[in-house]
Amino acid sequence: MAVKSDIESIEKTNLMIINADTENFKNIIDKIQNKDLFLSNRTILIKRLYRNKEKDSLIQNLLNILGNTSDEQIIFWEDQKIRSTTKYFKFFKEKNLVKEYEALNKRNFLSWLDEELEKNNLKADKETKRNLAERTNYDPERCSNEIKKHKLNNSESITLEDLDILTTDTMEQDIWKLIDSINSGRKEISLGILEKLKSQNNDPNYILSMLARNIRLITLIKHLREQGKTFKEICSILRVPPFSIYPIMDIIFDYDKEKIRYLYSKLSNLDYQIKTGRIEPMLGLTLICPHL
Repeated sequence: MAVKSDIESIEKTNLMIINADTENFKNIIDKIQNKDLFLSNRTILIKRLYRNKEKDSLIQNLLNILGNTSDEQIIFWEDQKIRSTTKYFKFFKEKNLVKEYEALNKRNFLSWLDEELEKNNLKADKETKRNLAERTNYDPERCSNEIKKHKLNNSESITLEDLDILTTDTMEQDIWKLIDSINSGRKEISLGILEKLKSQNNDPNYILSMLARNIRLITLIKHLREQGKTFKEICSILRVPPFSIYPIMDIIFDYDKEKIRYLYSKLSNLDYQIKTGRIEPMLGLTLICPHL
């Protein structure tokens, strides 16, 4: 849901972005009420207010002060459906200030990406666009920022070579860091990386599949090692790069058959709980991480 207050379009003014899902109550109110004397206009973008732990009190206070911001442009942006019966929704609906947009998915994301490239006078072939979408995890905000970065290159097109130089596949790197920290027993670091993956809106099902893959590799490497296979032979049999094997070789003896069965049971149970809607995916991953 996207909501605009007292405006029909965003003008070129000083932009303030407030991440209301992570900011505390006092900071949000202070940022809105404390104006810069040298700026006549501000555009305030308040993101994910409905995810704030103190949303009830926060919404009440914000609705009370909205009438005193006639010289400012205020946008409330939510990435979830807000019930029409809430006071929050009704306030803007009654003023005809609610704009709702269909969430982008993998099927319509590329159409959106075509439009963004055209706006920035950039071209890219089909493979490059698909690669850009995957590297930004189909996140419009991240993808838009990457397009702006390529625009600064003063080029008329984006190539796969450009992506390798300018657009890091942060999701893949962070997931490998997560798995590496789990394998080395650094629980606090693994939880920190998981929180970063959450903030990037990465697909929790993909993260779960990579964790399951890691347990599978541990099982297979342990089995092959017990058969007397060398490091080179294990890499060849499993057809995985050496960097995936190195960290596991040092920990395989910490995983006996009972522990492996226990972890498989935990992962499969979490997968079932997520797919049946019984637990929020990232919460489930956060709870299971310390046990891996």
